[in-house]
Order: sequence, then structure tokens, then C-alpha cells
Amino acid sequence: MRQLPEHISYSSFNTWLECGWKYYLTKVEEVPEKHAVWFTGGTAVHTATEELDRAMLEGFSLEVLRESASLDKIWNNAWYKVLRQDEEQYGDMTTWEYRGREDISWWYGEGRWMLERWADFLAGGWSVHQDFIEKQYKIPVGDTMVKMAIDRVLVDYDGNIVLVDIKTGASSQRHPLQLAVYAWALSKEGVSIDKAGFWDARSGHISVWNLEHLTTERIEDMFATFDKARKSDIFLPNLNSCSRCGVLSYCKWLNGKYTNEGTK
Repeated sequence: MRQLPEHISYSSFNTWLECGWKYYLTKVEEVPEKHAVWFTGGTAVHTATEELDRAMLEGFSLEVLRESASLDKIWNNAWYKVLRQDEEQYGDMTTWEYRGREDISWWYGEGRWMLERWADFLAGGWSVHQDFIEKQYKIPVGDTMVKMAIDRVLVDYDGNIVLVDIKTGASSQRHPLQLAVYAWALSKEGVSIDKAGFWDARSGHISVWNLEHLTTERIEDMFATFDKARKSDIFLPNLNSCSRCGVLSYCKWLNGKYTNEGTK
């Protein structure tokens, strides 16, 4: 078996929960996952909101940044930068997977509106807490490290410090585990938050979640158990997740056409 990744993350933990075999294929064998338009669109939205927020930290007025010409410039810079990078890595955009009407053209137009919704959201009395924009952390758990990048820590109109994760997908969030993991990491770095929520780029609204049941001990137990399982070569398939899997052609459980090309 090839070597396991040195670090773990919420994303890799979530992949393992979704399907252990997908985790093995993507993280251990490193087989290429079929690229989807929504990955490019989501990354572009994150990049654009980050550029907007950093401009504010540099002293630019949100009122000026919210003008159409400014948002157009920010969006186009982010969009074409991400698009160019992804085409270099994954090939022509016309070959990418998409769902329903949400093709590359839809994401270009809707992504611009997502950026505007973010600007409007901030205009409601929100601001970046210090310089907490895409902060990256490595937190030790047992004999491994949990690696993550946290979208934002904001201050709301009442002065509360709020952990915020930006979501661009169509599916609503069903559980706050991701927020709890990020809150745990911040607490390890001495940063205390008052609230935590997912910001929905499609509606412009934030949903705040209660994290009281997801204590530090429980978060660390989850990651320690995940690390133990992957080091014990436990990669069970979940055939209920196949419809949204990008590595089916490498999956031995479905007799993928590339099954015998280097995977166990």
C-alpha cells in the first residue's frame, strides 16, 4: 500500500465517512478525481470574497467596493484566475461534470451575484475580526496533525465574534460538525468565539448553530479514531454514495475500467 497522507483534515475525515474506499483511492492511491464545474465555481466565489475582505482590511471603503464596477473587477479577476488554473490541471472546461442547468456559464453569472450577496451581508453591520481571512492551522491530535483553513472570523452588529464558513453548494447543511472542528482549532490557538454559522451564498443568509454538544474531547476522539482506522487499513466502501463519486472508474467494487491499474 502507498503511504498515507501525513496530515488529516475535516475534508478527508468527511470523505472517509462518505466512503472509506473513496478516501483510499483519492488520498492514498491519489487517483485523479473527475473535475466538476461546481469546484471551480465555489473556489472562485471564495477567492473573490477573500479579495473583497482583504481590500477592506487595507482601508478601502465597503461602500465603494459594493459598486458594480468594483465587484465586476473583483469577480472577473477571481473567476479567470481560478478558471485558468483549473483548465491547466483538469483539461478543457467543456469536459467537466455539471448538474442540471448549473454549467460553466451559470456559475460565471451566479458567482458574481454570490459575491454581491456577500458584500450586502457585510454591509448589514459585519466586519472581519482582526485579520481572520482564510487562516490556516495545524493542530496536533495524538501522533498526527489536523490541517485546516478557516474561511472567516467576523464581528457582527452586536459585537459578537462569529466563526463563519462560506457555502456555495445547493445542499443545505445538516450538521455543524465542520464548524465545531474549526471552533476547536481556534480555541487551541487561544481564540474564543461567541457564535458559529454557515453563510449560504445562494440566499445571502447565515444559519447559526449550537456547538455545545461537540466538545473538545469529542472532536479529538473523532479525529483520533479516524486516524487509528486509516492506519489500520480500514477503508470500507459505501455503495450508497456512488452517485456523487468522481472516481468510479477506479473503484473495484463497481468493476471500474481502471481498477487493475495500480490499486490494490
